[in-house]
Amino acid sequence: QDFWRSHKLFTTAAQPYARTGAGLYSLTEGHYGFGLYVIEPPFAHYYTGATTALGWQFGSGLALGGGTGYFKYNDGYTVPLYADLRYFMGRQRVKFFVAMPTGFMMNFENFRDYSKVFTNPGVGLIVPVFKNTHLSFSAGLLTQIDREIFDDPSFNAAWHDSFINLKLGLLFGE
Repeated sequence: QDFWRSHKLFTTAAQPYARTGAGLYSLTEGHYGFGLYVIEPPFAHYYTGATTALGWQFGSGLALGGGTGYFKYNDGYTVPLYADLRYFMGRQRVKFFVAMPTGFMMNFENFRDYSKVFTNPGVGLIVPVFKNTHLSFSAGLLTQIDREIFDDPSFNAAWHDSFINLKLGLLFGE
């Protein structure tokens, strides 16, 4: 017996809560990430935070938006400002997606030393809760790059920090 076809949650037959069309979306997520490899420098051991993105999902499954949030690290904070690119796969109720948020992290206490460029590729799934509301679960690799490597050729400190991150959120949309 085919498992995926025997459970309505994963089939295209059960679509009352499936996102299939184009429309505006809002995604709010809570984050937790733990540092990889070198965790001694500031902003490298762990982080927690929240982000929210507003964007447009096209009928093909492609979604493009922009967002901001707040990340608290072991030694400080950053405020990310980013573009959110996602691709939702399939027409079943539970949809898998790939995501690529990319942008700039700002620190207003020490903008020059602690502001960074980042990317956060990840995979996840959305589960319908109500007609236009879905739970979002995802995991990814957040890499933040020290922007000094672009400005100073003699820069020799650790130039990036990476985290395995987990996200839980709510996706609202058409």
